[in-house]
Amino acid sequence: MKSTQVQLVLNNLQRALLAEEKQGFTNTGVLGGFNVFMRGILPRLEQIFPGYDMDLLRSLAMQYPSWSPLRRREAFSELRRFMQEITLEVQERPVLSEPLNVDSELQEKQDSEEKRDSEGKHISDKQEGQKPLEKQEVEKNNDKAHSVGLIKSQEIPLERAMKGSNLVSLQSKPLQYLKGVGPERAKQLERLGIHNVLNLLQYFPRRYEDRRKQLIAELQEGEMATIAGKVVAGNITSGKMKVVKLSIEQQGRLFQATWFNQIHILKQFPAGTEVVVTGKVRWKQQVPEVMATDIEKVNVSVPVNGPDLGSQTILPVYSETARLSSKVIRNIIQGVLEQVDTGFREILPPEDQLEWMERSLAYREIHFPENYTSLAHARERLVWEEILFLQLAVAGLHKGMERLDSPPLLGGEEKIQSFYKALPFKLTKAQQRVIQEIFQDLARPQGMARLVQGDVGSGKTAVAMAALLRAVGSGYQGAMMAPTEILAVQHHQSLEKMFTSLGISVVCLLGSQTKGVREETLAKIANGEAQVVVGTHALIQETVVFKALGLAVTDEQHRFGVRQRSLLQSKGESPHVLVLTATPIPRTLALTLYGDLQLSVLDEMPVGRKAIITRKLAERARPKMEKFLDEQINSGRQIYVVCPLVEESETLDLISATQRATDLQDSFPNRRVALLHGRMKGIEKETIMTAFHAGEIDILVATTVVEVGVNVPNATVMVIESAERFGLAQLHQLRGRVGRGKEQSYCFLLSGNKDSRRLDILCQTEDGFKIAEEDMRLRGTGELLGTRQHGLAELRLADLSQDGHLVEKAYQMAQKALQDPEKYELLFQEVRRMFPLEEIGVH
Repeated sequence: MKSTQVQLVLNNLQRALLAEEKQGFTNTGVLGGFNVFMRGILPRLEQIFPGYDMDLLRSLAMQYPSWSPLRRREAFSELRRFMQEITLEVQERPVLSEPLNVDSELQEKQDSEEKRDSEGKHISDKQEGQKPLEKQEVEKNNDKAHSVGLIKSQEIPLERAMKGSNLVSLQSKPLQYLKGVGPERAKQLERLGIHNVLNLLQYFPRRYEDRRKQLIAELQEGEMATIAGKVVAGNITSGKMKVVKLSIEQQGRLFQATWFNQIHILKQFPAGTEVVVTGKVRWKQQVPEVMATDIEKVNVSVPVNGPDLGSQTILPVYSETARLSSKVIRNIIQGVLEQVDTGFREILPPEDQLEWMERSLAYREIHFPENYTSLAHARERLVWEEILFLQLAVAGLHKGMERLDSPPLLGGEEKIQSFYKALPFKLTKAQQRVIQEIFQDLARPQGMARLVQGDVGSGKTAVAMAALLRAVGSGYQGAMMAPTEILAVQHHQSLEKMFTSLGISVVCLLGSQTKGVREETLAKIANGEAQVVVGTHALIQETVVFKALGLAVTDEQHRFGVRQRSLLQSKGESPHVLVLTATPIPRTLALTLYGDLQLSVLDEMPVGRKAIITRKLAERARPKMEKFLDEQINSGRQIYVVCPLVEESETLDLISATQRATDLQDSFPNRRVALLHGRMKGIEKETIMTAFHAGEIDILVATTVVEVGVNVPNATVMVIESAERFGLAQLHQLRGRVGRGKEQSYCFLLSGNKDSRRLDILCQTEDGFKIAEEDMRLRGTGELLGTRQHGLAELRLADLSQDGHLVEKAYQMAQKALQDPEKYELLFQEVRRMFPLEEIGVH
């Protein structure tokens, strides 16, 4: 067909579209009806553009009169997208000197097939619906290949681009040109974090609906069900809220399907229509009512927004927005599903694949499972892979640092022994064991990367001090980075107290210091006069230069991004790294987030430490509690009161620290009440904490700024306001601020929620690991530690409270791959694509 003829066909189509749009999608824009026009032009379009998917155009030709105006409007937005694509191709085609030779027999065959399609469509639909989805896809692709081979057509750039060859091409594909999307819907998808086809295929269902058809007799009250039948009547109530009801017959019995404000249902599904309805069941006397979430005609042609999923008994349900339903997302994903074969090729050597479902098949099955067994296998493969990628990404950061030799640290034995003797307590066996593990690591040139996990009060600081002494005794500097200025100042005081007598110089570097103090400190760090440096994030700024950093210690690691740990390492010639955390991390989470770190656990508490009595209290118990607080102050003890907010909020009905401080000063007029929160300047916070430590403040009202590390042995009571607003692990941290002296300590959890299981757990145990496991089970991993702070994507599929066995298997595979990177080059390529190094660890 000559280019002028092609342009003529496109112009006719364009005019018809504009005319129908102008008439308000009433099927009157073209003489005889828009659907009749489409039926006539379709064979010519198929001949000109043989490689294109014409399902949408066929649907318009066959079904347009039965659609609602809204459905027609949606179809036209897709038609415009189709027109853009084919117009673009025509512009890119070279000018042909002669018409394309079309086989006349083929043309006759196409015409006869078109006629047969229009006469007996329901027969082929029925057969098509019975084929597995994968088989349909294969046959469709074969048909396309056949027609392309017979017609001497030019290459089609868009079709080739949409096929994609790997993950990179999936990431580069714009969404708006996909079938059923368009510019507006692309923006809606972007709000869900879906920017390309890769994101789309990794937007996993949040649950699945069992769409196996049930009989009326099998329906259970309150359960979701799928029921087939014939519409026998329909009605709509008058009034502001339009209630639409269809009476549907199944084997001589009736059930009702109900919708609100969806009046188009009556026109779309008139009496006599065979339908399948899904929704929640409510029994009213002997007749069940289904609060419908979905309805489909039985054996209808392929709908405009995706393939018929009538044969799909397990239907995926996706998280949605007000303007983007799960059904729409499902149909868009169905449209790109064939791209999993090229986008998610196998990345494992054959011997490592045996245990797992094939990768591309797993992506198909997670979206459209054939049965529950294949769904379970698909999920296992993808969860294992997700955790494996995360572990290898984290390990990649560490490996980047490990290439340079770290200095073997072997000296300082004399100073270490003097330090042990000066301690006011005897080290526990757990502390001794962990110190030995650290010393063994420090002696090697490979570079230590060790995480020390220890519950509140288990003695992590003493362990860090021993490691710092080893570094200083070997002629190197040591650095300790804390997440808050309060904690940094406290560490500085503790280290100075123990190290000064050993002849070791300790300095503190904070963001709030004056320019003069800061410059003097920086000079000492640069010339090596400062042997141990304590600080906050100020330590990793470019202006900080160490003379010879041998050991970097980070405290409360979950407050730092992974990249920040790396930046501290980069301050020296690959210094050793020690990470401390008082947040008990379940082993599964530790293996996932700290796959690059060796793990040490301080699982023993110092002798003679008393259990903290923890009680959950309602607001009515406040007067009784305040009387108890007064008795404690009379006995010379001090009290923490922690609130979730600094100031009052119009949107949250919660007491603020500012308001509570005022109330307590009124209740205790003769007591010294002080306020502490994160918005204060560093010098203010330091002054208040020093006064509290010295016993000059009776009640310290604070926000969670006191959560980590603050050590005041004389404080015996922790009151937590609106305790249900905090995570379990955070509550456990706050409770750990008391119980540090010899006196009995108490923790009171004030809550308006009587049935808080989470708070009951805290009252029953002080075991931080049990609490962390329960917290992870109840709240999920993302919330527990704020996974975003690690600069790594939140886990999409994995549930670490349920998938422990897969975490272990992923960890074993990661170790195997790290030992033989050449063998697993495809795996590492995929990790680098999923987690580009420059994007990991940004706080």
